[in-house]
Amino acid sequence: MNETKELRSGIYNKGEITLDEIIKSVKNNPKIKNVGSIHVFTGIVRESSKEGKQVKSMKIDSFDDMANITIDDICESLKKKNGIIDVKIVHFKGDFSLSDDLVYVVVGSAHREEGFDAIKNAVDLYKKKIAVWKREDFIDGTSKWIH
Repeated sequence: MNETKELRSGIYNKGEITLDEIIKSVKNNPKIKNVGSIHVFTGIVRESSKEGKQVKSMKIDSFDDMANITIDDICESLKKKNGIIDVKIVHFKGDFSLSDDLVYVVVGSAHREEGFDAIKNAVDLYKKKIAVWKREDFIDGTSKWIH
């Protein structure tokens, strides 16, 4: 990746981008001199569903155009908060195994308190708002789509 190119938040195919590339993009922000901390959240595939069923794999699909608009809106909204310099949300789609990375949220903030709050808000907002669906495939052979 060209280190001077800005990386866009949004939906990417699994493996299309790395966490390191996202962090480098935040560090290349022209306002990096105002950043005192970079916070990272990584969402991964866990072995059990919310209902406690054993998961063996997962498929993520999305309505990319709609999801990308919502992700951009979330990032822009959070960047308006005091002390938040940059926010990147990258959500993957494709087929995933246990412990595979699903989503990265990276926040550059002036101070750690704002960064921690922004990470929590970003995760809460993308979980509620983006047009992404997951199919949990269970070890008993059944599966379930969830928004």
